[in-house]
Amino acid sequence: MNELVFVGTGEALDPALPNTSLLVRGPRTLLLDCGYAVPHAFWQISQDVNLLDAVWISHGHADHCFGLPALLLWMRLGGRTRELTILGGPGSRGRIGIILELGYPGSYAASKCYPLSFVELEPGAVGEFGPMSLRIAASAHSIVNHALRVDTPGLRSVMYSGDGAITPGTRALATGVDVLVHECFFAAPGGQRKHGDVEGCMALAREARVQTLSLLHFAAEAKAEIRQRVAELDDRAFEVLMPAVGDRVGLDL
Repeated sequence: MNELVFVGTGEALDPALPNTSLLVRGPRTLLLDCGYAVPHAFWQISQDVNLLDAVWISHGHADHCFGLPALLLWMRLGGRTRELTILGGPGSRGRIGIILELGYPGSYAASKCYPLSFVELEPGAVGEFGPMSLRIAASAHSIVNHALRVDTPGLRSVMYSGDGAITPGTRALATGVDVLVHECFFAAPGGQRKHGDVEGCMALAREARVQTLSLLHFAAEAKAEIRQRVAELDDRAFEVLMPAVGDRVGLDL
């Protein structure tokens, strides 16, 4: 089934929700981000150690990558033998390697583990993963975060913001995308914030002419205010979702 599954929708310190993470299912299956609360949420969706073809890591904050050691070890202990690709932006291979080794030292050595392939995508270039085309752009975050766009022939295109405020690069990346998934930490814009807000996300979706905007990663204490602001600004030019964990969006045209 060609679909987008919301494995987690929460921010780093939300006591009620697993960290934001998406499962993109098409001709290849990708997990987008794997924070410390993600593996258990993923296992509620699938117990198949061979399900994933790749994992994308948007940036090095704990709520986006610290679950990776447990997820990869679970696959190994479950009998996976086929290669897994780990995708990230420039310099990601070294950072992810350190996280894996700190998590479970020696567990991913070639003599013990299925093959791990690291691919660093470059802004402005198009990467190919099977029939999927992958493009990235840096957002404005406290450390370097890259948004990811996935285009697949015959399916709706998907862009995932990771964390961070909108930049010219992410604005260009979103142009013409079908499904935009954007973090929305704040109800209103202000100052030099390094996260998305309702007004900015809605404006981006309108300018990009998206079909569906999914907002998540709300500040735990601002959920009600964010939902109210979304209702106030929704002009029905596109579908607006505030997904729950486990919700799905079809990707078939």
